[in-house]
Amino acid sequence: MGLAGTEKQGEGAPPGSAFFYASVRDLLAGKIRSGELPAGTVLKEAPISGQLGMSRAPVRRALILLAEDGLITPAAGQGYVVGGSRTPLRLSSRRLHEILTAQADDIGRTASWERIFSQVAEAVTACMPFGTFRIQESELGDFHNVSRTVAREVLWRLMDRRLIEKNRKSHWIVGQMTARDLRDTLQMRRLLEPEALSQVAPDWAEARSDALLARVEAAIAAFPACGAAVVDHLEAAMFVDMYDGVRNSRLLGSIRRNQLSLLVPRLFRRHFPIIDDLPALHEYAGILRYLRQGDVPQARDVLHRHLVRVEALVLARLRVLSLLEPPDMPPYMTPVYRDRDG
Repeated sequence: MGLAGTEKQGEGAPPGSAFFYASVRDLLAGKIRSGELPAGTVLKEAPISGQLGMSRAPVRRALILLAEDGLITPAAGQGYVVGGSRTPLRLSSRRLHEILTAQADDIGRTASWERIFSQVAEAVTACMPFGTFRIQESELGDFHNVSRTVAREVLWRLMDRRLIEKNRKSHWIVGQMTARDLRDTLQMRRLLEPEALSQVAPDWAEARSDALLARVEAAIAAFPACGAAVVDHLEAAMFVDMYDGVRNSRLLGSIRRNQLSLLVPRLFRRHFPIIDDLPALHEYAGILRYLRQGDVPQARDVLHRHLVRVEALVLARLRVLSLLEPPDMPPYMTPVYRDRDG
């Protein structure tokens, strides 16, 4: 989104196991290079995810990476186009299915837990402002048609990211998000992310910074008509994709585990207008302008000031979210009372 589909392989992942988005990226890249997806072909998240039987998150990430590699080009809100600017070629659903599933085993070899990880993480994060929930391991496996071993692997990885925990009875628990949680994670983000920005700054060539800056400026010019989805994508680009080049895996892991505050604005934008997000877009633009100028200290300063400013806004949004009716939960999640379930 969300965060679940965009994190890099962490410590302890099975040897040779790439995250699901990498398999999608490699599959599409191979089809582009072989000419099966010719120049001009329009690629969109929804049709691709539908044909491959997965959520949109790994497909979205794969398309972003392919664009960064220059194999596809953003097409003004219409997905991406293979190659440069050409007459758009729209494939029928049947033809897209034939192309993408011809090597189904390429995707099938990806570890089973990766197939469902982003979906489970999305369900977990969506309920966090609304109370405490228990995840039934066997029901999770049944719901996603995977073994209990696979379900358990997903849950352990969610716990590693501090999205869930085990209680004294060894139940898997989704704890309610609190103001203290957000204050603590924002404090950690202020400590960690400016350093991460320094590390990735040399890799942000002017063209790459310009491309993202153009997207931010377009959103500012159209605001608020740009819509919540565009703001979500830009937030992910600034705070998830931006740090993918961090070579210190422990630093990157700590950053990912402390980005809980990113969940709140994303959930808030599902229910309310985005009018309070304009200052953040201007701050993103400031960070990118300094990066393209090579002024990393100023970029770090703007990032730090942004993280200080948003604390009060994030806390206010959490209070509002907590007053809403909880979203529909998948059957493997049930509400609990911590004083009873302990």
